[in-house]
Amino acid sequence: MNLLIVSGGKHPYEETTPVLSDFLIDSDHQVSVVTDTLEILEALPTADGIILNTLRQKETDNDLTDEVKSALKELVWNGKGLISLHISPASCPDWDEMKKITGGGWVSGESWHPPFGWFKVYINDKNHPLSKNVKDFWTYDECYCDLNIQQNINVFMHGVVDKEIKPLGWSLKYGSGNVANIALGHAGASQSHPMFQQLVLNAVDFIKN
Repeated sequence: MNLLIVSGGKHPYEETTPVLSDFLIDSDHQVSVVTDTLEILEALPTADGIILNTLRQKETDNDLTDEVKSALKELVWNGKGLISLHISPASCPDWDEMKKITGGGWVSGESWHPPFGWFKVYINDKNHPLSKNVKDFWTYDECYCDLNIQQNINVFMHGVVDKEIKPLGWSLKYGSGNVANIALGHAGASQSHPMFQQLVLNAVDFIKN
């Protein structure tokens, strides 16, 4: 599958994007990585699937332009698959459609997480396509809490903080497009975890079907 990774922003993408790209290539996918806004606009139409491993904000002078937003919305709505990783849904905070496309995610000033460290991830829907060959696992990452959660999502994975369930993975249909959101993957070590990589590979299969 020809995959486009949109990277860059205020997060350790210099660690995570090479890990992400390498294991996708090792799994026989073709991968292109873009960070520049103009390059994103040019690359979107030619990709079979889009992976957001990025944080685009005005504060860091890398917010998506209106042209890129429009193209992303139209392409996914018309059937191009999308995978959103970790904090990517917090991109373009003034654009409400981002949360609708990704099914929700991090909200700056509202969402939070315990200190980066070890926690257990639970697969609550073992029959979900994104759960294939994935079982409950411990990971070294951030367990996101108080995320924006849209109504039309299918949650298959969660963490537990203060005895409360915290959704960490879901899928949805945005128009004709299949969308997968995996809220894990903060650091290179996080994205190197075999279960994280299996989740992403499952997501690739999911968005192309």
